[in-house]
Amino acid sequence: MEVKRININDLTPGMLVADNVYNSANQLIVPRDVVLTDKAITRMRFHSISSARVYVSDENASPKPASAAAGKEAREVSFFEKLRGTEEFIAFNQDFEKSIPVFEQKLTAMLKGSADPDNDTLTGMVDDMFHSCRTGIQLFNLLHCMRNFDDVTFSHSINVSLICGVLGTWLGRDKAEIEVLMQCGIYHDVGKLLIPKAILDKPGKLSPEEYALIKTHTTQGYNVLKDRKLPREVKLAAMMHHERCDGSGYPFGIRDSKIDPFAKMVAIVDVYDAMTSARVYRGPMCPFKVIDIFENEGLQKYDTHYIMTFLENIVNTYMLNRVKLNDGRVGDVVFVNRASLARPTIKCANEFIDLSAEPGLYIEAII
Repeated sequence: MEVKRININDLTPGMLVADNVYNSANQLIVPRDVVLTDKAITRMRFHSISSARVYVSDENASPKPASAAAGKEAREVSFFEKLRGTEEFIAFNQDFEKSIPVFEQKLTAMLKGSADPDNDTLTGMVDDMFHSCRTGIQLFNLLHCMRNFDDVTFSHSINVSLICGVLGTWLGRDKAEIEVLMQCGIYHDVGKLLIPKAILDKPGKLSPEEYALIKTHTTQGYNVLKDRKLPREVKLAAMMHHERCDGSGYPFGIRDSKIDPFAKMVAIVDVYDAMTSARVYRGPMCPFKVIDIFENEGLQKYDTHYIMTFLENIVNTYMLNRVKLNDGRVGDVVFVNRASLARPTIKCANEFIDLSAEPGLYIEAII
């Protein structure tokens, strides 16, 4: 089997892609070994990709089409389903799963002893995963593929650390600041390891007493970290990541200027990851629903610059992805409305639906 580079104008549905196709920002646009569809070719044009390598027949060096059945199947498989079959996702997922027991062992050992945490090991594992992704968009795509897994304190901390690294990059922070911010993500919920697991994993509504106990994880986390050899920002993030700029947070109910900047960033990422990940009492929430909550309820609660930078970039990671609307229709995100980030324009067949002008419609799921 030979491989030939074909101009974008000569690509047709049914051709079999030989190599991963990336845009100029190194975002994966079309995984290799998938059958090209009209949507995939349109996606490539949108990202100004001029050509792609496809399999060709040995006899005449012409592009090799897939079978009709394979083409039909490819049109029914979502981008994220295809991504789960790539070497990139498989390697990332393996590294992620290997890191969870290490985090559990290292953090539990820290709680039981007086020694400093094995920060080099923990930060090294997260840093390797972070730098295995070429862009923040790719990292979000990979994490999205894992959102159906039930989440625990350790995997949540890894997620928050990785996403903090992306947010720091989007905010233009330097390397040293991003490293500290990612450490804040690693340790922000360490106090939850001191909360009874039965309460953390309770599928029903918490009692007032149980909720009050869970809220102590902020001060307990700070007390665990305060004498450890860690940056001051890491300790403050553990204590302040549930504080809100309007004073509605805990444990102290302090306002904007009193909250450490790193804790403000962790607060946004912590809420986003918690809501878009599965829990024992619910499945993962659609990211557009989470964005809607942030827009309607969170702009007073979070630092304006941090939250808008986060939301605008998050929405762009889902550009051209296939979504399902609450009325059952399926389409692609083709335009982001900056005045209402949770309500972009969707192309369903030959119809363009501006969700900002359709109050009864919303994105129910990314598929």
